[in-house]
Amino acid sequence: MDFPIVKRATPGRYLLRGLLSCGPCDELLIPSFSSSGRRYYGCPRRQCPRPWIPAEQTEQLVWAHFASTHGAAARDVPNDQRQAILTAVLARVSIGVRIADLQYHWR
Repeated sequence: MDFPIVKRATPGRYLLRGLLSCGPCDELLIPSFSSSGRRYYGCPRRQCPRPWIPAEQTEQLVWAHFASTHGAAARDVPNDQRQAILTAVLARVSIGVRIADLQYHWR
């Protein structure tokens, strides 16, 4: 995937900020957005084999996994409190070349 104009994101709006790392490079992914306003996470290394990943899809996958393993604790959590909860229980989430290649590292 090629995104001609991708800018670094400002604080907020990124559930996995500081938690998502690149599996191939072992670097923290950078929250970014395209000129159309779509949110992404990307590796800071230019030669990384893993393409930019859509933030919304990735965040939904991680929250769904958390909810499936922590059922009652996740059920009624408002969206604005999800990042704090994930930061408390996850050390990081590594992502491989594909979005589905997620590895969870719990605290």
